[in-house]
Amino acid sequence: MDNRNSELTRLQKERAAKMRRDTMQAYGVIAGIALFIIVMLIYFLFFRSPGSQAADLPKIVSENSSSASPESSKGTDKKNTDSAADAKPAEPAADADEPSEDSSKAEHSIEVKEGITYIDGVLIVNKTYSLPSDYNPGINADAKKAFDEMASAAWADNIGLFICSGFRSYQEQETVYNGYAANRGTEEADKVSSRPGHSEHQSGLAMDVNTTDFSFEGTPEAIWIEQHCADYGFIIRFPKGKEDITGYEYEPWHIRYVGKELAHTLMDNGLCLEEYFGITSKYA
Repeated sequence: MDNRNSELTRLQKERAAKMRRDTMQAYGVIAGIALFIIVMLIYFLFFRSPGSQAADLPKIVSENSSSASPESSKGTDKKNTDSAADAKPAEPAADADEPSEDSSKAEHSIEVKEGITYIDGVLIVNKTYSLPSDYNPGINADAKKAFDEMASAAWADNIGLFICSGFRSYQEQETVYNGYAANRGTEEADKVSSRPGHSEHQSGLAMDVNTTDFSFEGTPEAIWIEQHCADYGFIIRFPKGKEDITGYEYEPWHIRYVGKELAHTLMDNGLCLEEYFGITSKYA
């Protein structure tokens, strides 16, 4: 009997000791967590500088320009009105295909190769800058690949995207424009169609998606494109509210490939190409 009592006493002591060890370990874990929280609070309250958070924000840098970047979206409206004075945009010379001498004063590098204008390496074609009539590159391979990736991602979101008009030659654009001019007159045609040699479709870098009807605005497809196209290197080339700058009506279906970094710079800051590069889009 004494042996049994002794065994019970020993077991009770072992259980009590184990409980004390478990309790101490639990207290140790809790104390460690509490100490960590206190240290982090002290760090954020007293040692982390107020400006350090700004340094952690991602910086938008154009992949096509190392010498200049657009202003943030804050103050964009002021930039629109002051850009002529501050950026000194290049005006077309007597020949609309060539940039004026004032372009050397602009923030960006303008280069003309075989009648084609490049700004910071980006091919530019609008009402001011044109392409030679024999420029016939077909659709750009990088642009087509990017579109296919975008269309695949859209399909996963139950959005169907397809190219209804891609590359157009000088001669094809001449037929398209003349059709608009015959039906609407030159003034109205110039708002919705490019004169031959001035169409982005001839560059092989632009495409119309799904339709060219203004009823496309506000559709799920148009909304998806506007929200996601920059992720694949595209921009809405003729944005809403920029008609006086681009020279064209808002076209939610017309996208232009410029590369992902420049696309995000433009789309995130609400800029069109003309504003970013400080150039005009007006026929001579």
